[in-house]
Amino acid sequence: MRLIEDHILRRVHGNVVLVPLSDNETDFKGMIVLNHSGEFVCRMLQQDTNRERLIEGLALEYEMKPEQVAADLDAFLSELDACHILIR
Repeated sequence: MRLIEDHILRRVHGNVVLVPLSDNETDFKGMIVLNHSGEFVCRMLQQDTNRERLIEGLALEYEMKPEQVAADLDAFLSELDACHILIR
């Protein structure tokens, strides 16, 4: 899975946002303000990856057990899906 290619991560006034570059691939017309873990996941999603690698990366980054990050990751991926910016 990965983010569709016409979205970029940018730092704006101290916040990291996910911003569409065009209307071509998605019907999402806004930007998403990300916390640190959301930014971490989106950076991983800039290249093709899978759920297991995302869980492993988050667990290492936040020094948590994989089962502790899995539910939050799934909720975040569902939100990205709902915005039509995630390719599974």
